[in-house]
Amino acid sequence: MRVLVAAFIFVAGMAAHWWWSTYLMVWGLGPHLLIIMTVAIAAERGPIVGQCYGFAWGLFLDTAGVHCFGANALVLTAAAYLVGNTRRQMDVSSPLSQAMMAVVVSWGHLLALALLGMVFERGALWPGWSAGLAVPLLNGLAAPFVFPLVERAWGRP
Repeated sequence: MRVLVAAFIFVAGMAAHWWWSTYLMVWGLGPHLLIIMTVAIAAERGPIVGQCYGFAWGLFLDTAGVHCFGANALVLTAAAYLVGNTRRQMDVSSPLSQAMMAVVVSWGHLLALALLGMVFERGALWPGWSAGLAVPLLNGLAAPFVFPLVERAWGRP
């Protein structure tokens, strides 16, 4: 049964991210649902489960993009590792702390992608200042809604 729940969460995350980024973007901006879900899973279930989801969802994002294949997989895996290992020292039960964690990880994601682009390509993989400033804030606003969904789907460990 746990395998079916895990597979459902994985496919639902990809479908929700695709649907949101295709139909609900406003001025090309919207929350990055896969980052929020990776952080929520790592905070709920630990670094190993979070890394598995982060790597797989990162490969999904990398196949959808045309730059630096593997960058999203690497960055989401690293984010899940850091969140999963520090989850015992952080309180992720309140919506404010969930939002703050999503904003920090989103900024780290953007900066890590820019750095990887500078190392492996000719320039930084930067989405622009509007997305660079708005997407982390939108992730912070969406995180208090995504965290309870992930918690409810997994159940208590």
